[in-house]
Amino acid sequence: MELLVKVKIENLFKAKDFVDKKSGETTTGKWKVQTFDYIETEEGLQMKLMDISISDSMAKSLKDKVGQTVTIPVATYISNNRVGFYGLE
Repeated sequence: MELLVKVKIENLFKAKDFVDKKSGETTTGKWKVQTFDYIETEEGLQMKLMDISISDSMAKSLKDKVGQTVTIPVATYISNNRVGFYGLE
């Protein structure tokens, strides 16, 4: 099974490197696609900014597509009772 998301790229950026306070180990920041997620609430439709982590090679192919709608192969994870996505090659 393959899961694809079709999103309009609002922004593309590289996150800052992360340094673990206990071990001092540095994890290189990942590229992220930002898009809006539309959530239906009792008060109406709400827009939330959502990040999708992507690889360096995918970022290169998407850098000129900000403002355009693209399809990205993804996998999912759950954090704080919300579904998140990360890009696959």
